[in-house]
Amino acid sequence: MSTIINARSPYYIKVEPASGTLSSASMQLFIYSGTFTTDKPGSPQYTISKDIIGSNNYVIYEITELIRDYLNTEYASFATDGVWVEADITLTKTVGSETQNLDYLSFDGYGYFEDGVNPRTLIDPVNTLVDSTTTGTTTAYKLIDSTQTFLTSVAIGDTVNNDTDTTETTITAIDSDTQLSLKNDIMTTGEDYRIIGTPNYTPQYLQSNTKIYFKQGTDIVFPVFSEPEPLIEFTTGGGANVFWEQVEDFWNLYDVSWGSTLNDIQVSDSTDSTQKIVYIRVTPTDSLITGDTITITSSVGTSQVTTLTLEAVCEPKYQELQVIFYNKFGALQIMPFYKKSVDSINTNSDNYKRNLMDFATDPTYNTEKHQIRQFHVTGKEAITMNTGFIQESFNEVIKQMMLSEQVWVDNGTEVLPITLNTKSLQFKKSVNDKLINYTVDFEYAFNKINDIR
Repeated sequence: MSTIINARSPYYIKVEPASGTLSSASMQLFIYSGTFTTDKPGSPQYTISKDIIGSNNYVIYEITELIRDYLNTEYASFATDGVWVEADITLTKTVGSETQNLDYLSFDGYGYFEDGVNPRTLIDPVNTLVDSTTTGTTTAYKLIDSTQTFLTSVAIGDTVNNDTDTTETTITAIDSDTQLSLKNDIMTTGEDYRIIGTPNYTPQYLQSNTKIYFKQGTDIVFPVFSEPEPLIEFTTGGGANVFWEQVEDFWNLYDVSWGSTLNDIQVSDSTDSTQKIVYIRVTPTDSLITGDTITITSSVGTSQVTTLTLEAVCEPKYQELQVIFYNKFGALQIMPFYKKSVDSINTNSDNYKRNLMDFATDPTYNTEKHQIRQFHVTGKEAITMNTGFIQESFNEVIKQMMLSEQVWVDNGTEVLPITLNTKSLQFKKSVNDKLINYTVDFEYAFNKINDIR
């Protein structure tokens, strides 16, 4: 299980000695893609030295901006979705020295403020912190267990499950190593309980939506994380003439050797950072129908079961557009736009006023010449797209699309880079808006005239 750094959120390494007094530290930082053991470069990309501040017996490193230099994408060519990060640290003390070696896997993802600090160290959706039995005298709204060290093992907001009577509440305060305050009065002495933390884990399915809208004939692609080793099963009522396989890159195309829907896919973990995020491509989709499902079940760690439900969109009038972006997990994802789209162009230029007079004969000038002459004419095209009616759960997908730094549009003929002109958006709710459709403005991320030099 890798300790994962979300490179778009800060990650701090606190370096302190196991014993003694620290005076300085030097970090050699290796950042590389490929196989963990054999592809490590011979010399570090960065060497960073720091002295302690004041009476602190530690130093702090923040490394994500350095990591991001090695996470890049050339669409349809290659994508460095994940990199290994190794920090070899030498601590110089007032007497003697010591070394520390830290290893990470990093994606170009991020966490929200409310998610807490980096990184995602777990692959399990359930994080059992304590599994024990209460002791001592029963006290209202308290959990007492003389065998515990609550000050260092749990946090306010963690969930308390009473396994004796199957009730549940949350921790409101940590009174001491052996006593907790609870939101509800559910514990008495001698009862079995578990305390469940809210893990900042990396899920097996690297998208926030479990509904997948698709247009028949258009491939379905979604990312999974290899470390839980997910098993992927397809249930379709539309026939078995569908092929699917895991691919290393989002844009890998159909191969005749792929298996059919009669064969499940078992994703295996790898020590290759480029294979930690794998994509499942389903094609052709002409025979798939609304209600078909894809079930993803983890094989490693606490069981995760994710069911994706397909919904076919029938839209013969408008051109289908697929917006592709990096989501919060650092994986490429499709956001479909099926309804009305509008193309436009915006130009700008410089100009000057020139003299048209001809004094060679009688003073005259040519009325077909430009008195105001333009130069440096450039232009950018833009496109406004509509999602069509979607579930409220897609608010999260829209949010991640708007927070993405790399976005493309696939119009069925070519894939082009775009940027979002829409900088603010009011999220819609079915209780308020009934049917939910979003209109989003994009601008192509290049000048219309080829001026690459």
